[in-house]
Amino acid sequence: MYSAIIDGLCKDKQIPKAQNLFEEMICKGVEPNVITYNSIIQGVCSLGMRMDAESYVNKMVNSGVSPNIVTFYIMIDALCKDGMTKKAQTLLELMSTRSVRPDVVTYTSLIDGLCNSSQWEEATKFFREMMGRGISPDVCIFNILIDAICKEGMVEKAHELLDLMIERDVEPNTITYNALMDGYCSHSLMEETNKVLHSMVVRGCEPDAISYTILINGYCKAKMLDEAMRAFEDMPSKGLTPNAITYNSLIDGLCKVRRVAAALELFEKMQARGKL
Repeated sequence: MYSAIIDGLCKDKQIPKAQNLFEEMICKGVEPNVITYNSIIQGVCSLGMRMDAESYVNKMVNSGVSPNIVTFYIMIDALCKDGMTKKAQTLLELMSTRSVRPDVVTYTSLIDGLCNSSQWEEATKFFREMMGRGISPDVCIFNILIDAICKEGMVEKAHELLDLMIERDVEPNTITYNALMDGYCSHSLMEETNKVLHSMVVRGCEPDAISYTILINGYCKAKMLDEAMRAFEDMPSKGLTPNAITYNSLIDGLCKVRRVAAALELFEKMQARGKL
């Protein structure tokens, strides 16, 4: 009964009430189990109270309740969100000593944390370790790595990951292709960008407004404004609506090549369509 109510309070973000009930539970001689501890640990972590979470984990271990995969995942995720990736890595290593096998979700949290702190090489190391342990990466983890590696300017390396996805029967999605397109566009490699777009369509993955915005922005940066305009005009036939970023990219590109009249015309269309 206590566990269900504590879990409900935590999910409702009523953490102080959940904590009070947790203490009441112990005072009445009702021992919390791993599910109760996970609920309260997740609850305090959701409010950024990582130190409280660590205190509950210590209390848990001292009372003879073994942390399970969910406990480790919650703490690894919280540490990564606080930028404490070294400590998160130590926790992952500790899982093995406690005979708790990490899963793809655990590795995803750690790899995402490492990528967010520009430690893509370390992230790649854990990606390889994960596969070496027979844990299959999913589209989410591939997307995190592809995006991070593209942002580091190593688009070819990111493209190799796309090839690996397909080889392992993990179907790339719009997020995958958009990240790769953005990587090529950042280097004004528009031919490669278009190849990715073509590959996306061939595999039955429909480009979205973000895909076209990336393409248009890339053309603008490469000063290929006629191609940018064609891509923009092609959007409605694909059932896509340009957003404010699409308009801003194109207007900025037109202004930079002194096509002010065209930029003004587009700005007026943008106003008329309520995109300002």
